[in-house]
Amino acid sequence: MKRRSARQMVRLLSDIRHSANCRTLRAAAVIREMELAVVEAEEEEEQSREIAREDTRNKPTWRTS
Repeated sequence: MKRRSARQMVRLLSDIRHSANCRTLRAAAVIREMELAVVEAEEEEEQSREIAREDTRNKPTWRTS
């Protein structure tokens, strides 16, 4: 194994910590993105239901009384 100076070891440790933080942040971002996707899907479903209701209300009836 290659011998490293103290400065190299400190830098290596810093890089390891930074990459761990990056992984944690990416994981948190992915989880948040999945949560937002669920919320957006629910909103789109609600909007499509409202549009369907409005279409049935505005549909002309063919009854003649």
